[in-house]
Amino acid sequence: MAGTTLTRGLDRDEWLDRPTLAKLMGKAEDTVRRIQREHQLPTRLGPNNCVLLRLGDFIDLGRIPTSVLDPQISAREVADAIALRAELEELRRAHAELLGRYAQHTELVADLRAHLATQAAYIADLRAAAERAR
Repeated sequence: MAGTTLTRGLDRDEWLDRPTLAKLMGKAEDTVRRIQREHQLPTRLGPNNCVLLRLGDFIDLGRIPTSVLDPQISAREVADAIALRAELEELRRAHAELLGRYAQHTELVADLRAHLATQAAYIADLRAAAERAR
């Protein structure tokens, strides 16, 4: 199936190549190999001796959503949604990190302001003492 476009309403008994399964999962081909190895999934040889795996096995493992079987939704749309979900999670992680950094900077600014206020009070005391000494 190498080079095959992802169509609407795939069949769970369809045998797909690793690149296609990787696209459907939004993962790298190495992830497909790892899942194949860990779960001892059956394989077939396809055109040009490429390894084929059954789509239903990946659906049963929860690695690919059953929505790829829906004739109203293209597998490309599912793959895009999975990729967008991964991107959204990365953005949420980055956002949380930035919020944490913002909180640290806000705390630092508050500490610096407090330090400046202490210094301003100390300078004012020194000026008052200098005025009294004159």
